[in-house]
Amino acid sequence: MKIFLDRQSPKPIYMQIHDRLSNLIQSGALQPGDRLPSIRSLAESVQVNKLTIIEAYNVLEAEGVICARQGSGYFVETQRVAATNLKPTFAPAQDVIIKEPGGNSFFDLHMAAVQAQTQPGMINLSFGFPRPPKDITQIAKRALNQTDALHKYDLPQGQTTLRRQITQMLIHQGLNVSTDDLIVTNGSEQALSLAMHYFVQPGDWVIVEAPTYFGAIAILENLGAKIIGIPMTAEGINLELLEQYLKSHCPKLIYTISTLHNPTGLTTSPEHRQQLLALAQQYECPILEDNAYEGLNFEPVPAPIKALDQNDLVTYVGTFSKTLMPGIRVGYMVVTGKHYQAILERKLFHDVHVSTVSQAIVSEYLASGHYRRHLNQLRTENLQSRNFMVQAMERYFPEEAKWTVPKGGLFLWVQLPADIPIQTISKEALAQNVLIFSGSAFFPDKQGYSAMRLTFANSLEEIEQGISILGKLLKKHLYRGQEKLFTHQYPQLFVTTSENDRYSKAC
Repeated sequence: MKIFLDRQSPKPIYMQIHDRLSNLIQSGALQPGDRLPSIRSLAESVQVNKLTIIEAYNVLEAEGVICARQGSGYFVETQRVAATNLKPTFAPAQDVIIKEPGGNSFFDLHMAAVQAQTQPGMINLSFGFPRPPKDITQIAKRALNQTDALHKYDLPQGQTTLRRQITQMLIHQGLNVSTDDLIVTNGSEQALSLAMHYFVQPGDWVIVEAPTYFGAIAILENLGAKIIGIPMTAEGINLELLEQYLKSHCPKLIYTISTLHNPTGLTTSPEHRQQLLALAQQYECPILEDNAYEGLNFEPVPAPIKALDQNDLVTYVGTFSKTLMPGIRVGYMVVTGKHYQAILERKLFHDVHVSTVSQAIVSEYLASGHYRRHLNQLRTENLQSRNFMVQAMERYFPEEAKWTVPKGGLFLWVQLPADIPIQTISKEALAQNVLIFSGSAFFPDKQGYSAMRLTFANSLEEIEQGISILGKLLKKHLYRGQEKLFTHQYPQLFVTTSENDRYSKAC
């Protein structure tokens, strides 16, 4: 296979290889089911390192263009789901939300969702769970056979081998960290709690994105912090408004999700990350960067904000709960400089150490190479599901609905007309065995605009059925309101028409 490379081009070599192979597939020169050159043969042909070919193949696999078959190599994907419109339409009003201390609905929200998802036949479009690894039992058995740490206490910062493996993974993502900067935690939720309780005191101002992860809001509410919700744009948090409130309120912390944001799915640009860090440095405000969905990106993403940090201003949080299994409860945080020892001591008071069994399983996944293959498979499946969900929304949702098209992760965000009764729709959907999260849960004090978060980590059949039901409910409530207005303005058109006929015409 001939691939001509421009070694003087600013475009990375692996992306040049990716582009050439992608063009061959799109043009039909490579047909579905065709076998691609082996990594070694293609590396020799174009005279590059094998890792460069692996990177190119990984991107193509994440895009759903090719697939890997264990022991056989890489093949052009035979079944692909393409969305007819992959342009996001997310453009919300830019209203800042100020939340005084008090109120916490996280427990009720979490318990209601956990209980509802156990009902038979429930289509869960609320929580986003990764598809579990098929070889988890085999890996777990191997990990338990190799560990002798079950009969004694372990280090509060986590097992040394696991921290070393996570460090190597983060270095590959662009972070300049050492094993001594890592603290292994019980999921990312504990990491967020440790950092927030360290940096924030009751009554302090804290800046969050609006919307943002409701679990983080709950921690801050429980802590007694005063929350400033800075609205999200299609590019990320509104930086002009951020600077305005950094200047006026002197917050003690900025909480941000830079990659595959929860709930919008947005990923900020390198420029946006640099500007955000510059503002934090200017106003001496620490940043808590929560990248729980790292590794689920469909295409390369910028290095985290922490990678740009030269002043120990950023605390970085990640987890394996979103890529392996929620029940594994292994997260981690990168804490540099003077903050490390104080946060580690807090961690010891919380739980002594994370389960040695869970740490051993994650460590075995990372050591064996299974984790990389699992991520590739997840990205391929999630991309197909995302495209299918966007395609279903184009068919079933009213045109007034707007949504993001995330480049990875597990969620997308649907922005709805202001007069849509989203709470009523949530209850009616639940009655039809469709579970969704109303967007209000992701705003401080539930003051945000009408929206909902949907996960595409489901089967295509569940997505089709769930989106169809939601679309009918959205149209029913949206057009019912429009019909009443239209009837009031033009009553002569509806004198002899039945209620059902009027609703049909409105739809």
